[in-house]
Amino acid sequence: MRKIEPILEVKKPEEEIIMPSSWNEYISLVLTDSGFVTNSAIYGTEGRKWASTPGYGVTCDEIKTLVFGFIDPSKLWKDGVRVGGRTFTCTRAESGLIVGRESTEGTGCVVFRCNKCLVIATHEEGAHPGGCYNVVTKLGEYLKEQ
Repeated sequence: MRKIEPILEVKKPEEEIIMPSSWNEYISLVLTDSGFVTNSAIYGTEGRKWASTPGYGVTCDEIKTLVFGFIDPSKLWKDGVRVGGRTFTCTRAESGLIVGRESTEGTGCVVFRCNKCLVIATHEEGAHPGGCYNVVTKLGEYLKEQ
């Protein structure tokens, strides 16, 4: 009988991560199991869900706003970043990355645009925002290269 090796060894964000092969494994093994991400999802830029944390979803309107926000972030700066039914104050918006934060609660979100999808993650109070940012951007860069 063939021994099955683990697909991913969870390490600190600065260490190399071995990427899994299915979209749901990206969500669970890379993002959520990192300890820095509470909820996460991967959506195609057209709005179709590829994978998400169980029970977590982002609406088509939220995806459209995010995709447009990568081109013209003025609406995000004015109205905030809305993902999963929550609105965060936009703290960073550039061509491939959007970051939002809710300062009173200490929660936030990170959205990374890949070639054909968006990696979306939120973190709750007590989680280190930099850890969420690092895990999402590392996964996003990996997916962009593939």
